Amino acid sequence: MSFSFPVAGPKELGYVPEQVNAFIDQAREQFNSPDADQVTSDLIRNTHFDLIRGGYLIGPVDSALDRLEDTFASREIQRQIAKSGDYAVADRLARIQEILRGRVERPKNQKFTKVSFLLRGYNRKQVDALCDSVARHLDSETPLDLTAVRRTIFKASRAGYVESQVDAFIDRVVEVLQIEKNR
Repeated sequence: MSFSFPVAGPKELGYVPEQVNAFIDQAREQFNSPDADQVTSDLIRNTHFDLIRGGYLIGPVDSALDRLEDTFASREIQRQIAKSGDYAVADRLARIQEILRGRVERPKNQKFTKVSFLLRGYNRKQVDALCDSVARHLDSETPLDLTAVRRTIFKASRAGYVESQVDAFIDRVVEVLQIEKNR
């Protein structure tokens, strides 16, 4: 089945339509059969598609995946509440928040491992600024926009932070925001 995502121009890069369509089909099957565990919010969050000229425009596909992830996360949280009670979800939230606090409380320029000076990683100042926003949210429940966190882009810089560590941190921040939204 194909979907009506807008297509990039012939010289623009976009997602491979067949990959996007196959993933959306799999998610639709999962949505219609909630007992199956093929697709999870975590899988949706970490799904990547190859790029080709004239593929699906990236922005609309990413927005659709965000909505899909939010829907699946909500269902997963509600299922966990029904199965184990609100206490289990509150405990999960507290554990993830503690992990995040441990990271954001580290000194500036030391929140994540740095790549060597010869390599490029995420800009440390920008990542530290995001960590400061997360710390304010955790300490005083200052609002933190889920979409803004998802769409955060960091410049590459020499001796920056290891990208995979920062990406995993952002995944946990998204998870916290989803739990807070769906409790």
